Amino acid sequence: MDTKIIKSVDTRRGKLFEVKVNGKIIRIVITWHALDGADDYNISAKKLLNFLIHPEEVIRGHANRFIAHKILNRHLARVIYEYENETVVVITFYISHINRYFKGGIYEDKILP
Repeated sequence: MDTKIIKSVDTRRGKLFEVKVNGKIIRIVITWHALDGADDYNISAKKLLNFLIHPEEVIRGHANRFIAHKILNRHLARVIYEYENETVVVITFYISHINRYFKGGIYEDKILP
């Protein structure tokens, strides 16, 4: 499943991406805060999008948010996001220890059906 970035536009809030995956186009905003967090770990925007779209689990967070998890050796990439209408908005990103947050592969949300 390759993630293809069709369009990328800077907005006041962050970068708006139109991404094509399996023939489906998804609109995703990655906030400047989340992009800064990814940059701290030398994670590209495309890799961050892949963590979000192809997670190993998704758990429910606070305030109608979700957290996509991707395992990175003994660590866990955490992508916190919410929905604004039909657009996915990535609020923040960071890496933590796997044993602190990973629940074993549950999915409380899926961006791709």
